[in-house]
Amino acid sequence: MAQKYIELNSKTIDKWVEDGWLWGQPISHEIFEKAKKHDWFVVLTPTKPVPKEWFGEIKGAEILGLASGGGQQMPIFSALGAKCTVLDYSEKQLESEKEVAKREKYEINTVRADMTKPLPFEDESFDLIFHPVSNCYVEDVVPIWKECYRVLKKGGILLAGLDNGFNYLFDEEETTFTNQLPYNPLKDPELYEKSLKNDWGIQFSHTIEEQIGGQLQAGFILTDIFQDTNGSGKLHEFNVPTFYATRAIKK
Repeated sequence: MAQKYIELNSKTIDKWVEDGWLWGQPISHEIFEKAKKHDWFVVLTPTKPVPKEWFGEIKGAEILGLASGGGQQMPIFSALGAKCTVLDYSEKQLESEKEVAKREKYEINTVRADMTKPLPFEDESFDLIFHPVSNCYVEDVVPIWKECYRVLKKGGILLAGLDNGFNYLFDEEETTFTNQLPYNPLKDPELYEKSLKNDWGIQFSHTIEEQIGGQLQAGFILTDIFQDTNGSGKLHEFNVPTFYATRAIKK
């Protein structure tokens, strides 16, 4: 069960993309053209744009989009002059990256790989890693932070979108406490079957110790952070933060 969930999540996200999933819709030509004129924003979490001062110099930078397929952020960075690599385990998300690159005539390195395993890159390959909310599909996130640290250059920047677990407490209407934390279908057969039945994929809650503590343990220095909501639904209406975005640098 533990090994199969990564493959299952890949196929689930492929299906979501085919069904019009918000995070699988590539940007338009118009948005790409605006980015070339330095009119742009990207998100790590549902609603809040990432502060531009978090990035440093983008032109000429080697950027890794970690589990960041879908043709949304990497095209923006490419329009700004970055050299982009995107790693994702969803074939459909990578297809979107290739489609936008072909349409807008830029080069991008697409890599289909499982981020729970050692990343297929040399030490100190990248200036910046952009990692939107996605490690909720991975049981153990701590090794991911260690690999991010390894493949970043000294002084390199890690930008990450992170869940805080709150979404997993509630039913789909977000009105009733339904689940205990930590949320882990691999340790709850009933929840596992429910996840499959409802086409949720196999998702996991993570603690602040895993998400931010894991970055610090890997050697990163945390330089900034903000909270965000779901963007819609009951929790959003009550302004309940359900995500963090962090900026950290390699010593």
